[in-house]
Amino acid sequence: MEKIFLKSEAKEILIKNNSETQRSDVFSYDYGQDDAKRTLGNLFVVGNVQNGRSGAESAPDGSGSNSADISYIINLVASLAKREYYAKQELTPKEAFSSTLKKINGVIEEFFKNKDLKINIGIFAIAGENINISKLGKFKILMARDGKTIDILNNIDLFSKEVVQEKEFSHVISGKIAADDKILAYYPDHSLVAREKTVKSLLLKENCNDFIDEMKAIKEKKDSFCCAAFYINLNKTKEPAHFPQIQPEESPPQKSVMNLLNKPESPAAQSPKDFPRIIPAEFALGKKANPLTAVYNKMRPFLPKPRNKIALFAVILGIVVVFSFTVKIIFIQSPGDKTANGAVNEAKASLKLAKAKISQNDPASARELLMAAITSLNTADASKTAETKEQILQEFDGLDAAVPASLTLKDTLPDDKIKELALITSETDKIKSGKYNLPSEMINFNLYEGNLYILLADAIFKISDAGKTDNAQANSWLKSEVKLPPDLRLIAIDGNIYILNKSGALFVYFRGDKIGEFNTFVLPEEKSKLLTTKDSKTLYLINQTLGRIYLINKATGALEKTLVIGSSEPIENAFLGEGEIIYIISKDNKIWEVR
Repeated sequence: MEKIFLKSEAKEILIKNNSETQRSDVFSYDYGQDDAKRTLGNLFVVGNVQNGRSGAESAPDGSGSNSADISYIINLVASLAKREYYAKQELTPKEAFSSTLKKINGVIEEFFKNKDLKINIGIFAIAGENINISKLGKFKILMARDGKTIDILNNIDLFSKEVVQEKEFSHVISGKIAADDKILAYYPDHSLVAREKTVKSLLLKENCNDFIDEMKAIKEKKDSFCCAAFYINLNKTKEPAHFPQIQPEESPPQKSVMNLLNKPESPAAQSPKDFPRIIPAEFALGKKANPLTAVYNKMRPFLPKPRNKIALFAVILGIVVVFSFTVKIIFIQSPGDKTANGAVNEAKASLKLAKAKISQNDPASARELLMAAITSLNTADASKTAETKEQILQEFDGLDAAVPASLTLKDTLPDDKIKELALITSETDKIKSGKYNLPSEMINFNLYEGNLYILLADAIFKISDAGKTDNAQANSWLKSEVKLPPDLRLIAIDGNIYILNKSGALFVYFRGDKIGEFNTFVLPEEKSKLLTTKDSKTLYLINQTLGRIYLINKATGALEKTLVIGSSEPIENAFLGEGEIIYIISKDNKIWEVR
């Protein structure tokens, strides 16, 4: 008989660049020859550590040796993870993984006292059809299945998130994997993020060796390219099933028949005893009393007469039905209730941690945690999460210096905004169709004086006189030596170009050069918009999920005020008109003027 199980076949991909300020590494472990630990499966670590100072600045003697030493942090975390994960084979994979993270958190907190260090580590374990993942900083893990790529860390339908500890590795993402899945786990370096569309396409189409060859080919063309990753194939494997051999019991020695025949009879057998003769009259016949019968006889006078037994039965049946219904309400949860309770528990944990960040004067981290909590609650029934959501919004109000906005219902948009909406729709279709032959995926775009500015991960392209000619060309706007920062989200233009990244950092560019950088401490979400006009001193960040408009000073990056829309319908689109009047379109297609 054969046993079938899911086996992960992993290949390490480690392509390094010549940077003196960062180190990347990958580690993988398995249960070795210890079959008792097979249920824990394989453990993987992908890490990147960056030192904010150059090598010469880091080392006291100016030798730069300290920058090379930062790689020991990844090695230390990997060694500790291996030791703790396989330490207790009686634990389930998820229990062992959570226990490992708690041990690691106790060690790495010392590293965060060095403000120049940036640590990015992803840890994940594959045990059979189960995968458990946690990350610190930047880490990405993609799965190819049925001709599609799935971003595991952001897929709430297939993978669930659970709070482990309110420290650096604070969440575990868990889910199911299957045979023929392919997994790519990697540190999202800037050079790799810029080619994310290519990476996803290669993961779907190419096998492991061809994928690695493609990565090496990119390295040959661009020396700054680096990649720290695992490419994992999941395959069904067969092996003979082993069953314990049962040893036959030893039979007792057989007595010889001749010995039995020749054995002399015992004296007792030769002279039987005289037994007394029993006289039947000396014994009385009786029945042993049943204790339950005695109890029944005592209760009998109080029991209902036969004609009342139907009523008694109805009362007892009613009590049973009510009791069963009560148990179901209190103890048995529907799938919707489970989802809501899970979302509320996760949101409350994030809220508690956000309050701690506020007390530590870390508003950016607090906003990130609160935004994650809101996103979690939006996946569940609103009626069951309203109270927790209100508590989170109150924390936002305190952080944002929020005031209610003045709303006026309008019949239509101004004529120039109607034309702008039509142009945006048309240009969006052109970009998605590949008309402008952009080298990588578009992140965001915006209009200024009839020109279209398109933001990519590593470039800005300008299309002059957008929508006026079919032969418009996309031209690179940045100077060749200027590099964009990572995790960019939004772009706005007033002659200068303003770019806001995922962490709330605002970067200012003029004629292809970078001229300024500020920290706004305001984090954009996926559907945010960044608006401004030529003569305005303010950037307007529209958070469509929260229904808030953040007013950010262009010159300083400071948050001046936050307008709370207060509508039950989320914002679908937004425009900035003359006199800095904001127009929003809600999901129910109503148009509001905001002042």
